[in-house]
Amino acid sequence: MSVVSDSAKQHLEDLIAFFGINAVAAVSDNEDGIELDIESSPSSPRLIGHHGETLRALEYLVNQMIRHEFSESPRINVDVAGYKLARRHALEEQAREIAARVTESKEEEALPPMNPAERRIVHMVLRDIETVQTESRGEDRARHIVVLPAEQ
Repeated sequence: MSVVSDSAKQHLEDLIAFFGINAVAAVSDNEDGIELDIESSPSSPRLIGHHGETLRALEYLVNQMIRHEFSESPRINVDVAGYKLARRHALEEQAREIAARVTESKEEEALPPMNPAERRIVHMVLRDIETVQTESRGEDRARHIVVLPAEQ
């Protein structure tokens, strides 16, 4: 484990302790950056928040702290109780189902508003399906993806 990993782990655990939650983060380094994972506990819903908003805020804060401390730092990814992985799988499945409906009906279909990371997952999953295309529409919190039949 690197000095950056140790520092990121400590910052995350300190932030969580501030909320009165005692949790230990597991750390792993990979090509995408540093992964900090907190196991499932009765406090997991508080750490994840509504639609993962608290989790994203924790991740943002840890990234800002690390960028302030180290001039060159990898991306810090934070997950609690496997929430992000489960959400990713659900989005991938939903995207494929919508692509199948759009392919059959030839009519566009909009997904609900999503954060940028979730929109990216949907765009990436559907980019290799030749019968549909995607585009993002809307502003700020209302930004969403529309799946359209591919232009022939």
